[in-house]
Amino acid sequence: MKNFKKIFLSLLILLVSLIFIPYISNAETHEVNNQESLVSAIEDSADTGDTIKLTDNIELTSPISITGKTLTIDGDGHSISKASEGWQPEGPNGTLLTAGGKGTKLTLTNITLKDAQKYGVQSYNGAHVVLNDVTITNNGYGGVLANAGTVEIIKLHLGQNGQYDNNGIEIGKGDATGDEVPELIMNGTLTSEKDTNVIYIATNNDKLTNFEVKNTENTVDKILVDGNKVVITDPNNKVLFESNENSDISFEGDSYKEPEPQEPTPQDPTPQNPEPQNPAPQNPAPQDPAPQNPEPQNPASQNPEPQDSTATEQTQQNTETQKAKDVTPKTGSDVLAISMFVLSISAIATIILNKKESK
Repeated sequence: MKNFKKIFLSLLILLVSLIFIPYISNAETHEVNNQESLVSAIEDSADTGDTIKLTDNIELTSPISITGKTLTIDGDGHSISKASEGWQPEGPNGTLLTAGGKGTKLTLTNITLKDAQKYGVQSYNGAHVVLNDVTITNNGYGGVLANAGTVEIIKLHLGQNGQYDNNGIEIGKGDATGDEVPELIMNGTLTSEKDTNVIYIATNNDKLTNFEVKNTENTVDKILVDGNKVVITDPNNKVLFESNENSDISFEGDSYKEPEPQEPTPQDPTPQNPEPQNPAPQNPAPQDPAPQNPEPQNPASQNPEPQDSTATEQTQQNTETQKAKDVTPKTGSDVLAISMFVLSISAIATIILNKKESK
């Protein structure tokens, strides 16, 4: 019986460890303030799941690529841009940030990307880019490039991108890509200062044969297939933006349905037949030739009594503004403290049992 209790306590300790240890996060935040520290964090110090936080605006003299990691770059209100002098592209790549290859996921949050030679950010060949509270503007070729990769929009604002015609989000597929298909996911809202080519589907591109669009369950705006193009709609199914048409590729995703026109409600016309008036008799009474001194009349007062017009009071509904609660998940230290507490209880129980055995 005593051995059974020891085994039970040991199993309990093991079970507690297996439950809580996976929730102890080892993710770290790396602060950077220039191109050198940003590249060092991406390539060396930051591991999958880590966050890189900008403490200043950063100007780049060459493109930056992220491969094989899941990273978050938190701009903290700052920007990444092309330096005005000394810019050196890497071959054909003139994009500020590129997430490349399957298994790569880059999340950008609270940041501005601007002044790139080509694009602000691209998802390349199976990579996944998430844009959350991101502004992209004044980039040479376009704002975002889904180059056989996935782009997920949570909150994105586009300014003018493209030197000539506006080019917000470009859907394409380069020669060096494999079998991956470009994909655009709506998971929130998309706004743009321009109305044309907010989404541009590359034409005369032999590699581009398919384009997939998806909507998450909780998205506000939606991306839908409308014939040979896609449209972005608001919660009322109003079209906000539409892409160019491309009849050379196939589209996969939910279809757009135009709202059915609503018939006006017939109104009952007010009868136009006024009540007949009773004309006054046309035969005046004979006049009395008596003296024409009528009794003085007491004219009625011309000041009517004031009417008590009580204004209709409108009840104002107090709309309670529900502040979004900042639900902070338990950190690794919190969970570790819980685990240590449980382990301490188990250890105390073991000591008590050993003392009872020694008696």
